[in-house]
Amino acid sequence: MWTHPRHRREGLGRLVVRELEREALRRGYRRIYLTTGPRQPEAVRLYLASGYDPQFDVGDRPAQGPLAFVKEFPIKLVGKVDYCAE
Repeated sequence: MWTHPRHRREGLGRLVVRELEREALRRGYRRIYLTTGPRQPEAVRLYLASGYDPQFDVGDRPAQGPLAFVKEFPIKLVGKVDYCAE
């Protein structure tokens, strides 16, 4: 996901992540796996703020390669359409 600089800091990324989570849960997924690059600190902050667990040492981020994040959902939320990520 990429946002033009003129439209950043408007909550669009958070909205996209929330909708992705809602749709994944509706379809029965229990886990979401996202990646970003080391030159996208905004995405790293967004995923961390959205409750994703980094699959790397945040204090010693790799300089290259994908940075992976995972978020697991409780079974009780799977299949629910009314879930809203905070």
